[in-house]
Amino acid sequence: MQKIRLCLAFILILSSAQIRAAEDENTAEKDKYAYLSLGDAMILNLSTKRSRLTFLQLKVDVLVNNSAALARIKIHIPAIRHQLILLLSEQDETDMKSPIQREELRKVATTRVQEVMTGLTGSNDITELLFSSFLVQ
Repeated sequence: MQKIRLCLAFILILSSAQIRAAEDENTAEKDKYAYLSLGDAMILNLSTKRSRLTFLQLKVDVLVNNSAALARIKIHIPAIRHQLILLLSEQDETDMKSPIQREELRKVATTRVQEVMTGLTGSNDITELLFSSFLVQ
C-alpha cells in the first residue's frame, strides 16, 4: 500500500511539472512575436510618365520577433517611415497595380527597414513588414 501511495505521489508531481512546462512554453511562444503599426496611413505621390499625379496611400505594420523589442522599434518609427517614403516614392505607378510587384516591393521594403534598424540599434528585431492597406489612385 505504501508503494502505491509513493508511486501515485510521484506521478502527480511529474504531471504537475509537465503542466507547468507546457504553460511556460505557451507563454514563451506568445512573447515570441508581436505586431506593431507604424502609425497613420502614408500618402505619397508615385513616379509617373503622365501629367496627372498618381498617389499611393498605405498603412504599414511590422512583425517583431519578440515583444521586448517593441519599445526599441517604437523609438525609431520616424526613421522607418522616412526610409519607406524614399523607397515607395521612387516606384512607378504601373508597378503598384500588380500584386506580384507589390509583393516584391514588400520584400525590398522589409530588407531596407531591417537595415535601418540594424544601423540604428545594432540588432534587427523586425521579421516582416506588412502592407495592411494599399491604395493607388
